Amino acid sequence: MLRNLLFTVVFSVSFVMGAQEKLMMKGYVKGMTIMQTVGDDGEMALENVVHNRFDVNWFISDKFTFTGGLRNRIIIGNNVSLIPGYADYVARDNGYFNLSWVWAENTSWIGLSQLDRLMLDYTTGNLQVTVGRQRINWGQTFVWNPNDLFNTYSYFDFDYEEKPGSDAVRLQYYIGMSSKIELSTSLNSESELTSVLLYRFNTKGYDIQFLGGVFTESDYVLGGGFSGSIGGGGFSGELTYFHPMDDEDESGTATATIHYDYTFKSSLNLQFETLYNGFGAENFSSGLGDILFQDLSPKNLFPTRLAFFGSGAYDVSPLFRVMLAGMYGPEGNFMYVGPTLTYSISDTMELAGIGQYYSMDEVLDENGNPLVSSGTAIFIRFKWSF
Repeated sequence: MLRNLLFTVVFSVSFVMGAQEKLMMKGYVKGMTIMQTVGDDGEMALENVVHNRFDVNWFISDKFTFTGGLRNRIIIGNNVSLIPGYADYVARDNGYFNLSWVWAENTSWIGLSQLDRLMLDYTTGNLQVTVGRQRINWGQTFVWNPNDLFNTYSYFDFDYEEKPGSDAVRLQYYIGMSSKIELSTSLNSESELTSVLLYRFNTKGYDIQFLGGVFTESDYVLGGGFSGSIGGGGFSGELTYFHPMDDEDESGTATATIHYDYTFKSSLNLQFETLYNGFGAENFSSGLGDILFQDLSPKNLFPTRLAFFGSGAYDVSPLFRVMLAGMYGPEGNFMYVGPTLTYSISDTMELAGIGQYYSMDEVLDENGNPLVSSGTAIFIRFKWSF
């Protein structure tokens, strides 16, 4: 009932205010075909996705702004029937309020929607208060974000550019042009509270932040991050230390990243990033599927203890861009390679081809049978923005 009420409110606002300048609406429609092979048998799974999004900003007054974001998907293909609980998996909602729902389910296709933005923002003077489902982005690096305690996302989920939101109350007080104090508090689907205080400032060309608080009522957290430049390229990093709340004698664990990127005059862009994950596994006990589809958190950014990322992107023409990215985790020899081709048909239409290849050391189940240790996927996507 709550979901239906929120759905009605968002679109009632859109239609009622549509002719007024105080309302801004944008969105897109995407069609994507996915071809996947898993393991060495070469059996292919085919999936088609229609993905639609509406974003609404209603500027109620000089101080109040309402924002809503609705994500709709229709998924057709083998996985719907072959993977048990597939509809529940793709419709999972990690927020305190379950704002995702499956509105159609068949043996070969499902339809689902999610409100991933639904917030009211109030600004007065140097104070900004935001209440509702929102994205709290504290990350400074590109692939892995130990400081992003509220909205962890997967680099592999490239089709979700907006990234998830959390049900939170966010207080931001701006001290100057580049300094602020922020207190953000959220509840997840398990009713676990995360509350963290952040202080961000700029000095000598670097944005620096420090944070501390409680993460999901399980850990005390302390951390910090920075972003700036060295040698004409972007240089950033993050570190977060987690200490268990229920056992003060137990040692804590840290996660950290370092990132560097450089763009040449030819438009060639290179990126490099390294992750140290104190929570990573030294040896894998699961197959590739369990590793790729596990729920991520700041304590679980990647399956391995160490990970390395590199990518190169080049504009062949103003309309055509090519990119190649790769990851490697020494524990279990986890490897990922992902090429991407993007062509801009117009200002509002884009065609892309994306490839993904994964491999890792073979892992045996309890009966001695090998689990899936490799996989390949090809994505063909057309996007129209409005």
